Amino acid sequence: MTSVDDPGVVRRPARGGARERLLDALRASGPVSRVELAALTGLTEASVSTTVKRLLSEGVVAEVGRAPTGGKPRTLLQLDPGGRTAVGIDLATTTVTYVLTSQTGGILARLTRRVAPTADAADLATRLAADVDRLLGGSGSSRETCLGIGLVWGGPDGGLLRRTGGGSGTAEGAPVDGEELRRALSGATGWPVLVENDATAAAVGEYWVARVDASRSFAALYCGAGIGAGIVLDGVALRGARGMAGEFGHVCVDVDGPACRCGSAGCLEVVAGPEAVVRRALQDPRARAEASLRESSRRALTTDFAAIARAARSGGAGCRALLDHSARYVAVAAENLVNLLDLDLLVLTGPGFAAAPAIYGAAITDRVGSARSRVWGRAVTVTVSSAAATAPAVGAAALLLQERLTR
Repeated sequence: MTSVDDPGVVRRPARGGARERLLDALRASGPVSRVELAALTGLTEASVSTTVKRLLSEGVVAEVGRAPTGGKPRTLLQLDPGGRTAVGIDLATTTVTYVLTSQTGGILARLTRRVAPTADAADLATRLAADVDRLLGGSGSSRETCLGIGLVWGGPDGGLLRRTGGGSGTAEGAPVDGEELRRALSGATGWPVLVENDATAAAVGEYWVARVDASRSFAALYCGAGIGAGIVLDGVALRGARGMAGEFGHVCVDVDGPACRCGSAGCLEVVAGPEAVVRRALQDPRARAEASLRESSRRALTTDFAAIARAARSGGAGCRALLDHSARYVAVAAENLVNLLDLDLLVLTGPGFAAAPAIYGAAITDRVGSARSRVWGRAVTVTVSSAAATAPAVGAAALLLQERLTR
């Protein structure tokens, strides 16, 4: 269990305080006056004035000029881009992405490195901390303005920290829980560390980078080694009682389907996820040849899936058929998610969907398209992330900033 006195723990507050509402409004709207902030947030002008005064004194918010009105000009406010920063680290795969993110959502610096899996959390934390120092050193940003680290953890489907044993060494062993790494990284850097799953982090990253309006309910469907969903309702990431909300890959799409590692059967991941697609390609001589797959020299799952997607784009009929089959099931699960949560935006992200956006995007759009919109009175937008490579890391940093800035 985590001690309540552990300085490295980041606790996420409930949404709704004046400070958090003002910060959200400032992030979404840009330069804005106190009067406009009151209208945007529903707070009283007195509450806005008191909270803004505190934010100005802390260097979080800056005054950036005046707007003419019919009477006295109004002072405009915005978040100070350099006022506070956070580091986001995405280690859901063996390619680690680091970003230094400002409190306005901008990426100040980025670093990508390939890191070998290890069974030693302390060793990995030391390597990550050294890379964070390189990131900050190259950015010109002060270490004192950085509030901490958001760490994207791949969970049971991926990640760099793995137990040895089980036949194939560290790269094939069972993943170790991310809490061990969180503690080690916090100790190595002296900063608080927040751990978040890849799908939720990607959703928050989209919310920040794409400036999704807080009134829109949306989900980021994430496809990496597995399939997940990060869900944002009214500007708040949905996590559930144990932080496991959004297990999109474990929606049942075939009641008589194959057994899943979760203990159920017919789950989306085991029927149509990346591992299922690669397994079928290896069993199909035509698809295997099109994607140049070899059972004897297997690469990372995401690498093999990307090879299948490339072959499909190049006219490989066998690989295209496998992806079309997968996309049909993903689309059914996506429709269920839209119906259940009344979503109006789906963003496809992660290396899997980035490798085959047209196939999955078209299938989902068809499934949640105009005919059903007439029945339900909605218009669901399906889009592909323009920031798939960095959204999880940015989202993890954003979650860290949200927690620290709203204290």
